[in-house]
Amino acid sequence: MLYAFEGVDSAGKPVSGSIDAAGAREARTKLRSGNIFVTSLAEEEKAEKAGRRLFPFLAGRVSQKEMTSFMRQVASLVSAGIPLMETLEAAQKQCESAHLKKVLNELKNNVRQGETLADAMQKASAQFDPLTVAMVRAGETGGHLADVLNQVADLKENTLRRDNALQSAMIYPVVMAVIGMGVIIFLLGYVVPKITVIFEDMGHTLPLATKILIFVTGIIVDYWFVLGLLLVGALTGAGRYIKTEKGKANLDRLLLRPPVVGPLLRAAILARWSHAASALLQSGVPLLKTLHLTAGIAQNTVYAEAIEKAAAQIREGAGIAESLAPSALFPPVALQMVAAGEKSGQSAKLLMQVARDQGAELENRITVLMSLVQPALIIVMGLIVGFIVMAILLPIFEISQLIG
Repeated sequence: MLYAFEGVDSAGKPVSGSIDAAGAREARTKLRSGNIFVTSLAEEEKAEKAGRRLFPFLAGRVSQKEMTSFMRQVASLVSAGIPLMETLEAAQKQCESAHLKKVLNELKNNVRQGETLADAMQKASAQFDPLTVAMVRAGETGGHLADVLNQVADLKENTLRRDNALQSAMIYPVVMAVIGMGVIIFLLGYVVPKITVIFEDMGHTLPLATKILIFVTGIIVDYWFVLGLLLVGALTGAGRYIKTEKGKANLDRLLLRPPVVGPLLRAAILARWSHAASALLQSGVPLLKTLHLTAGIAQNTVYAEAIEKAAAQIREGAGIAESLAPSALFPPVALQMVAAGEKSGQSAKLLMQVARDQGAELENRITVLMSLVQPALIIVMGLIVGFIVMAILLPIFEISQLIG
């Protein structure tokens, strides 16, 4: 356990920090051996509970990147034959995240008390997902924990890489959209009103484009506060609706329909699901339990329902491919590979091949999406700015012709 302490050193200077010990007495003994006179000592987790009640966001979670790195370290150390306790201690010393250190300290204490690593992870369920716990449990039961930990690390690394690829692909379009909207708002809210006032004062009949621009600008300038409240209200309402079971299902169904985005999401979901299913089967997890665990990893209610329905049919004696086919969510090629794996007894191997194929498909679709989104954004922003410029220049040309 980690203890937060305050005290004074041999020179009389105040010191503070944290120390790892099995109990308060051991912590005080260690500090005294370091010539530190303890004035205050408390278990860190207990010391932070009051703050967490007041500020729940301080509790935090271990990031996916930190968890992936931890799994890889543990897998490497266990593969080298290092005992589990020493492995956890080494991983705790190696990690830089204070929150992860506390999680590892909890794992270490539970393992020291005789629990399996899977049981210790299950107690820290906020940090370790059920899929990871099931794989580790299967690895400990089958005596191949090191191999399973490597599979968990591979799964998390692939998931992290795909998520990063999607996020990186969206950075440029989002930045362009934000900058473009900023320019448009600046033009409509500051530049255009100053120019349109001149046109209105001249009493000249304005072109239709200019009238439309003046009307839109007037709404934005005069009712910006109301528009802002409506926008916030709409976003808040949409956010609450999406959090409901019905709203989440409708959103997931809607996201799968667009021509470009839909196939991209399908490839991402199928790559994630097939990789997880392959890793679980290879670890020795039974098929039905594998399907129940991987239904959640799809992160899409439409796919989750299809996988759960397939599990129910498999329980009655149907095959995997036969049960997944009616949903029309899985490509025919993937279903053929799954069927071939069932016949040959190599379901885990062929599911991994499906994951690789869908991963490559996902990368190709991201490239296509980027090649479409960037020109589309440029065209849309260009049309809007071009309309604004045209609406300003048309009356200037007409007035100049009249004067000439």
